[in-house]
Amino acid sequence: MIERISKLLNKAENAGTPHEAHIYFEKAQALATAHSISLAKARLHASATERPTTPINRTIRIGEPRRHANRHMVRLFAVVGDVNGIQVDVARNSTYVIVYGFADDLDAAEVLWERIATQMVRFGELFLATDAWRSDQRIVREGGRRVLSPMTRQTARSTYYMSFVDTIHDRLVDAHDTAVRAAQEQDASWDSLDSGSMGGTALALRHRAEEVSSFYQDQSEARGSWNGTRSNVSGRAGSATAAGARDARRVALTERGSIDSRRGALPR
Repeated sequence: MIERISKLLNKAENAGTPHEAHIYFEKAQALATAHSISLAKARLHASATERPTTPINRTIRIGEPRRHANRHMVRLFAVVGDVNGIQVDVARNSTYVIVYGFADDLDAAEVLWERIATQMVRFGELFLATDAWRSDQRIVREGGRRVLSPMTRQTARSTYYMSFVDTIHDRLVDAHDTAVRAAQEQDASWDSLDSGSMGGTALALRHRAEEVSSFYQDQSEARGSWNGTRSNVSGRAGSATAAGARDARRVALTERGSIDSRRGALPR
């Protein structure tokens, strides 16, 4: 399944038009969702003699300490993980995450995150190189007041990443929901034929969520909540916000051969 997802992402990266890339990218998330539903149904209907699969945890490295981009990479993983039925704990310095879920879901989320993160960095640096962000403004808290100041490169990048991840979230949710609806329609079709199909998409997904939640509560040692995207400075709606949303809508469209499964170095 991971190989099929990777092939879809490769097709998206080499697509001839943004529309074609969009289709392949969302097919990758839809495939991950459909596969997860199938496995959840199988677990739900496993006989007492079958050895059930159980959730696992895994540590995934985000980046080197003190890199400003780490917190945005963590937020991106949290978005991808949430759509794919995964719970996430974040290191205090945002250098790694501990993820909890079923192995196939973790595999799918990791490959999606790696591809999206690579392109978020690449597109972000291309945007910053245009200097369009210099006409934006940032809001700075001084005492009890908020005042406007010239945009800095760091805040422009942060604003771009926030907008990019928000748009990616919406795309992944749409693809996930489309796959769930398709599975539910298939349930209804099989039920009408009284074929003895496993069915029960909603029940299977609810059972998966309960298993992951129970495993997380038993295994997680996290305390408190992660606030890695909080800042005393924020960008105003402007070129960085618009560019982040625009590039997230065309994610996976890039020159042939410039993206592979490995993430490049993150900017500071």
